[in-house]
Amino acid sequence: MNADVARRDDWDVDFFAVSNSVMLLIMLLLLAATVTPVQQIAQGVQAQAYQGRSDPRQHTATEMLSWIDLIHGYPNTPWISAYVVNDGPDAVEIGINYPNARFVLNPGETVTVSRPGAQERIAILFLKCGVGETTSLRVTGEY
Repeated sequence: MNADVARRDDWDVDFFAVSNSVMLLIMLLLLAATVTPVQQIAQGVQAQAYQGRSDPRQHTATEMLSWIDLIHGYPNTPWISAYVVNDGPDAVEIGINYPNARFVLNPGETVTVSRPGAQERIAILFLKCGVGETTSLRVTGEY
């Protein structure tokens, strides 16, 4: 004798089939939510990876604030280090990533800025001389 305790009709739903479907949907949503952050992390690691390339440049700084944008211009990736030579004739103020946090580099001086383990690499160099002054710079970046 194989009788159901309660009669099934057309509106009865199999609880286990519904719960399995809901669990599958939740797992797919969680998987989709983790793919985007993983892709962003991978892109960030790739952008920060050292490629072993040099980027030599010459720049003339004046009393007007100027900059070398490495993210929105060539090489479209931040530098890991920069070697700056002030060929003169005047001193120059140099800011790394922030225009108001500058240091002075006098004529004939050199400076090396290196950030191999930093979270923030060299994305923009800001350059400015005193009023009426100008100077010639050689800048070599590594990325």
